[in-house]
Amino acid sequence: MNTFMEAKHMAKVLEGILRERNVAISHGETLNIVARQFGLNDWNTLSARIKRAEVADGRRVQALVSWDFVGEHPTEYDFGLDEDARNSGRRAAMINYSGARPTRYRDAKQAFGSLCQTVSAVPYQGQRLEVTATLATEKVSHGATIWARVDKSPGNTLAFDNLKDRPDDGWMFGDNNWGVRRLVIDVPPDATSVQFGFFLKGTGTVWSTDFSVAAVGADVPVTGKPYQSQRKPGWIAPSNLDFSQVVDLVP
Repeated sequence: MNTFMEAKHMAKVLEGILRERNVAISHGETLNIVARQFGLNDWNTLSARIKRAEVADGRRVQALVSWDFVGEHPTEYDFGLDEDARNSGRRAAMINYSGARPTRYRDAKQAFGSLCQTVSAVPYQGQRLEVTATLATEKVSHGATIWARVDKSPGNTLAFDNLKDRPDDGWMFGDNNWGVRRLVIDVPPDATSVQFGFFLKGTGTVWSTDFSVAAVGADVPVTGKPYQSQRKPGWIAPSNLDFSQVVDLVP
């Protein structure tokens, strides 16, 4: 199946076929026809979409050491290092999703992307952990901020916080200048891993820099719900062993 990245080739093929059938058509007209096949108004719109995708592909060539991108459709995002975030001179990690057509997300609110790290919980066992970062946003539709999770094993989460319950210093929406986000979470003695990072929900752009992860005293209050032992751990069990369950990647 052809993608919009192959639009110029598709236009040349279409132009050749039509000329063989004595149909007079300009190359510009075939470009517009191909753009409409992808649900866009004209070639200029599609050309801009292609350029954004090329920039995103180039950024992904340089992976951020220790950081992983998590999202249902990673190729829909522009993420990685921005050498001049928001024209501020800051070097920052960035996540962007424009929602421009064509896109695999039927609804922008379904789009979720995160840059995160997974580290050992051993150095923090039995302690309280503080995670901070400096963030800025532009045209964020459904929220962006930092998050952290503590696991005993895959599927057995002991603590989680994404600042959702903090209206004043939690999620960022729309446009925001650089501001600090901070969370404090308990790491129980039986924890094995800690995940932390920042995310973008919906469309827009979020930048992050100056991450800090450090143990703090017990007198520092947690920012989310206090840790409570799970009576029924949510173990991840084997599934889809016959490969019958699939996810449709193309709407």
